[in-house]
Amino acid sequence: MTNFIKENQQDIFSATFNLSNQGIYLMDCDGKILFANDNALNSLGYTLEEIENLNVWDVDAIVDSKEKYLNTVKEFNEIDYSSIPHTIESYHKRKNGEIFPVEIVSKFTTIQESQYLISYVKDITNRLKRIEDLKLYFDLIDSSKDMIFLVDHATAEIEFVNDTVCKSLGYSLNEIKNMKVSDFRRPFKELDNIDVPEVFKKIEELNTMTTFGIYITKDGKKIPVETSLHRKEYKGKSFLIAISRDISERLEIEREKEELNKKLKNYNKTLQNEISIAKQELIEYENIMKRQSKMAAMGEMLENIAHQWRQPLSAISVLSTGMILQNNENLLTKEDFNKGLSDVNEHVQYLSKTIDDFRNFFKPNKQKNHFNLEHLVSTSIKLSKVKHNQEKIKFIVNCENIELYTYENEFLQVLLNLIGNAKDELVKKTYEKCIFINTRIDDAYVVISVSDNGGGVPLDIIDRIFEPYYTTKHNYEGTGIGLFMSQNIIKHMHGNIEVKNIDIIYKAEQYKGASFEIKIPFLNKKGIENE
Repeated sequence: MTNFIKENQQDIFSATFNLSNQGIYLMDCDGKILFANDNALNSLGYTLEEIENLNVWDVDAIVDSKEKYLNTVKEFNEIDYSSIPHTIESYHKRKNGEIFPVEIVSKFTTIQESQYLISYVKDITNRLKRIEDLKLYFDLIDSSKDMIFLVDHATAEIEFVNDTVCKSLGYSLNEIKNMKVSDFRRPFKELDNIDVPEVFKKIEELNTMTTFGIYITKDGKKIPVETSLHRKEYKGKSFLIAISRDISERLEIEREKEELNKKLKNYNKTLQNEISIAKQELIEYENIMKRQSKMAAMGEMLENIAHQWRQPLSAISVLSTGMILQNNENLLTKEDFNKGLSDVNEHVQYLSKTIDDFRNFFKPNKQKNHFNLEHLVSTSIKLSKVKHNQEKIKFIVNCENIELYTYENEFLQVLLNLIGNAKDELVKKTYEKCIFINTRIDDAYVVISVSDNGGGVPLDIIDRIFEPYYTTKHNYEGTGIGLFMSQNIIKHMHGNIEVKNIDIIYKAEQYKGASFEIKIPFLNKKGIENE
């Protein structure tokens, strides 16, 4: 066997060098590279012929000159490295210029009475990355605001803590590593009242759990904490990773929240009483507004009645006075007497019919009733025609035969108010004056629009015309509650009323005008109110 090794020594050494997972270099003391194995060549990207023409400083990024190399060799010679190799870390340069970290183990050897340097080079890129990763992990752990412990599950002794633990508890790392958790941890009686032995027993079953406790600092201060526990096995031993968070602020917030809730409950009671009083005052205010609106409407109706009655009453007065004079002069014939009474009766019937037209408006009616929209529109026009009748305002009506179930008198009041407002504006105009009343069905609603060609509502007040007591008329002409009450009445009917300015074309002439649109629920064909 010895002869075999001697005969094949060259091949054996060559195979050994090339099979090594490290780069192997042979250099003379002047820094010239004499030999490199396959691993070294592959690592640097050179061929053997190329490497043999290079020096150490051609491949080493730290020892990058002959002077530095000779100083290094000098240092080696000053120390006896004959028995132990010298290990350093450096950086090598590949043929393409890329630099990578290496660990170099070097030793001098004598060959044929000359001194040479043999170096074993290992790429330590992965090792340094792992070290950097570990450093990053430890930096992250130390920078955490939470207290992090590594505890031996069997002994409850602390193996490791981060900086936050030391800062929070006031102990140094060496001090706390000689302690057990029970030395500074107390149960939190207000929450779960679990002591350390019970915690360790439970975590053995659950592996993961959350508990609450009190940490006692070195100076005696108490810190309430919430701790997440995780049990891990490592190399046959059981460890607990405990992450504790100071919950002092959270508990303070909870206490403040509880106090605030108590105050809020008391405030709610007071607020409910104030709301009840305000609600009652609002109801009284609305009732006053309704009475004022009704009185204003009644005043206008009485004025209309006076207009309607003035001519027939005057005619009755003339007829009766004439008949008396004729009778005193013995000139009253039977035919004249009968004709006079017939004329008086005709005027009385007219007065009676006028009463019938107006009396429903004055009836107090708090119940919904069925009525025909077309008939109601016709009534509203008739009742409003007396005022400004001499102005010859024309009504253009396009009304569908729709049955409604709501508050008839209140709805009549709204229509009369809208028509009255339109007429008050139209009397100021000199062109042909028109009021347009249209109805349509829109899904579960009926839409009624009352429009005019009176020029529209000024833009600076259009957003305020439904406010109470807001009016553009003189005090003797309006109270400013008509539109406000109209809006409230329509809301009470589960509808809404809006106003906008529109362009109106009538008889090839274009006008500006205001349009009030009412939208309220209507009845279906079976007479059932749509919700």
